[in-house]
Amino acid sequence: MSWEITVAGTVHLDDIATPRGRRLRQIGGSSLYFTLAAAPHARVHLNAIVGGDAEAELRQTLDGLPVDLAGLAVSPRPTFRWHAVHDFERWVAETVAEEPGCEPEWRPRLSPAAARAEVLFLGSMRPALQRDILAQSSARLIGVDSMTCFTGTERDAVLDVVGGCDILFLNRVELSSLVPEAGSWQAAALSLRGRGRLRALVVKGGPLGAALVTPSALVESPAPPVDTVVDPTGAGDAVAGGFLGLCAAAGRDDDAFFLIALEEGLGRAAAAIGTFGTSGLRRIALNAT
Repeated sequence: MSWEITVAGTVHLDDIATPRGRRLRQIGGSSLYFTLAAAPHARVHLNAIVGGDAEAELRQTLDGLPVDLAGLAVSPRPTFRWHAVHDFERWVAETVAEEPGCEPEWRPRLSPAAARAEVLFLGSMRPALQRDILAQSSARLIGVDSMTCFTGTERDAVLDVVGGCDILFLNRVELSSLVPEAGSWQAAALSLRGRGRLRALVVKGGPLGAALVTPSALVESPAPPVDTVVDPTGAGDAVAGGFLGLCAAAGRDDDAFFLIALEEGLGRAAAAIGTFGTSGLRRIALNAT
């Protein structure tokens, strides 16, 4: 019997421009991309806040999948709106503007079932919120993500959260921001091994794939080939969803299995970037259930 998964993260409405075109008001956010990548493997308890303006779209996107929405808070205020441009030369997303909407009011409270889930993923958010969720969970396998607006300004708080988790998911820039004195992302990754309960790092490299760092090894895996990259939004959360989803399906959290899980995560990311928004991941999720 597979383990269950709890995810705590964001729901956004994204206005995205890439060299392949532009899309307005597409439903997204870390919790949604993660869930679509993980749900083919195991039941997911989603915890997030959404405005009434996007609740129906979120529920429709997850319809037909093994997802528990008891932890979804619905606000009368608008959903967080993200306006961004993706640069395919530097492989970065430039935030043009943000409209926080209801997101600052969210105070996550895990249901008993979500608190009991064997796997927990903390999407990128303020470390104080991540610590609050950690305190509510009894998960045996915990993954965490962050981003540069926290790894720089709230570095100590992020490191404190990292020490309470098993797997850290960061891209190379975020990792170097978290450990700037290391001089390279490889050195930064190696310096964090064994911090608290931390057992592994997944260092995301965009089109270069990702690296898995464990106490005994640093192994780099290439990204699967994609015919056309359309929209990289959510790819990092898809990596985490595929990775932790496969661990949950197999009921395994050992280092030897993590390399297999990384390949699954990279495959989910490839599905995410081949279309605008969540449609690629949703199609695969529905076909697998």
